[in-house]
Amino acid sequence: MYTPTPPRASPPAFARQRGVAALEFSLTLIMLLMFIFGVLSFGALFWMQQQLASAATDGARAAVFAQFNGQANVPAAACSAAMSAFSSGSAVVCSTTSAPCSWTGSGGQQANCATVALTYNTQSWPLLATLQSLINALPGMGQNWIPTRLHSQAVVQISQGTP
Repeated sequence: MYTPTPPRASPPAFARQRGVAALEFSLTLIMLLMFIFGVLSFGALFWMQQQLASAATDGARAAVFAQFNGQANVPAAACSAAMSAFSSGSAVVCSTTSAPCSWTGSGGQQANCATVALTYNTQSWPLLATLQSLINALPGMGQNWIPTRLHSQAVVQISQGTP
């Protein structure tokens, strides 16, 4: 004779939820850490851009002083002052050009301007390169969210025609 087995009692609700809290915590923690890492990385990127702008301004100011003090090599003095904000092994590149200004000086004379330009390759910064590789690993994020180069320049009038 066949005896039916009694139906098994389902486990209590707390037993069915075992491990779900750990899974939710791990997923939330990963997203939180990625958010914090992104904020810090973009903060570092904006900080570096501000450093470049400040250094370019310092270089332009040094070009004016070098011109009025009669120094022979104004571009070298400008880049030297601009690069003093960075360490000697940094990936910042400085260039100074001298050309007529886009405006005329007093009395209609052509004014001479100096442009101090600083460029930084962000791929040489390991923190930002790591962030870009993490962004590229996410699905649908194939774009380059971090610029490969930061650039800043300052233009200053260094002479007013012939003195």
